[in-house]
Amino acid sequence: MTRELINPNELLKHTILALIVLNIPGFVLTYMNPVLSSVLSYLSFGLLIVFYFMNKRTGFNPWFIVIGLLYFVISSLSGQSYMPPLQVHLIIWIKYFIIIICGHEVAQRTSSKELFIFLLIGALSIIFQIFLFNNPLKDYGRYSGFFLNPNSGGFICILGYGLSYTLKNPKFKLIAQWIITLMGLLTFSRTFILLWIMINLISIRISIKNANKLALGFGLVLVLVTYNSFLPVQNKRLTQLAGTLSGDSNAANDLNEGSRFETWETFYSFILDKPIFGNGFESFGGGGVGGFLGVHNSYLKILGEAGIIPFFLLILFFIVITKKSLKHFFVNPSLLFMSIALASVLMTNHGFFTSSYLLFIALWIFSALSKADEKLLGSQYSEKT
Repeated sequence: MTRELINPNELLKHTILALIVLNIPGFVLTYMNPVLSSVLSYLSFGLLIVFYFMNKRTGFNPWFIVIGLLYFVISSLSGQSYMPPLQVHLIIWIKYFIIIICGHEVAQRTSSKELFIFLLIGALSIIFQIFLFNNPLKDYGRYSGFFLNPNSGGFICILGYGLSYTLKNPKFKLIAQWIITLMGLLTFSRTFILLWIMINLISIRISIKNANKLALGFGLVLVLVTYNSFLPVQNKRLTQLAGTLSGDSNAANDLNEGSRFETWETFYSFILDKPIFGNGFESFGGGGVGGFLGVHNSYLKILGEAGIIPFFLLILFFIVITKKSLKHFFVNPSLLFMSIALASVLMTNHGFFTSSYLLFIALWIFSALSKADEKLLGSQYSEKT
């Protein structure tokens, strides 16, 4: 009976998902203990290797093997000015390929329901932060839960929102979408808000009834604006949003201030100087050619550090998965929503090659699309025979 209740392989998979998708090592590093964080980080990679050898191998994702090799090799040869010590550099390589090769097997065996549960837990950690581990001096009225950065917290929320379209129970689906929308709004991420609006507009193509979700979001924004003074730290963006809604042009300008476009402009000249092979590893990270400021864009990072070849491959990857997801839109719209979310978030985040959960989500989306393609081909073959 015990063996039936506790499946070691499932327990191992869920432990890996908790450590990676919920960013537990990073959270522990910030709020608890750096030694424990290091142990959990290495544990997550060790468990990935164990899972890989415990299960029948299904192959690997060729896109990220090739993109990763080109990025690391070219950027390492293009310039050493900003490279970390050799040992640290090799560890970054090893971690990336463990995620890509071993994580592929975990992604292959993770259902949409399982992934959604972990994304929902990650979203709920945002509200827990307000009451349990909020740091007013550091969080500035924006919340991120386990993910440390509000934009990363918003990304997890928008992924969960997109994946919620796979839920079969209409009541649970509605409640989950309410919760995730509220949690995403608490990150006060402009990227989350724009993607949330985009997804809901696209979802109207499925059913006109989905238009009511836009009213839901607008209502939650009004509630947050009204009760801004009750939050532990009054949020600057909410104050600006309230002013914008009341017709204050200065508030609208303040809301747009500090956009990513201003950050990206700092790095354009360095890209034009070395467009073929780039400026070298970590030159577009914090402390590189742009000073303490990082580029905050994974596309510009790969272009600026390793040149045009891996950059075009990454762009091509997103073109391919977007095209694939459009083919399955009416059967599984969440694949398109998650593809759009990942492609868009990489425009505001430059940690793609070192972020375990970003890499895992990319692997999962591609695996889910491959399964959808196989299922479609199978049904077409059955119809013909």
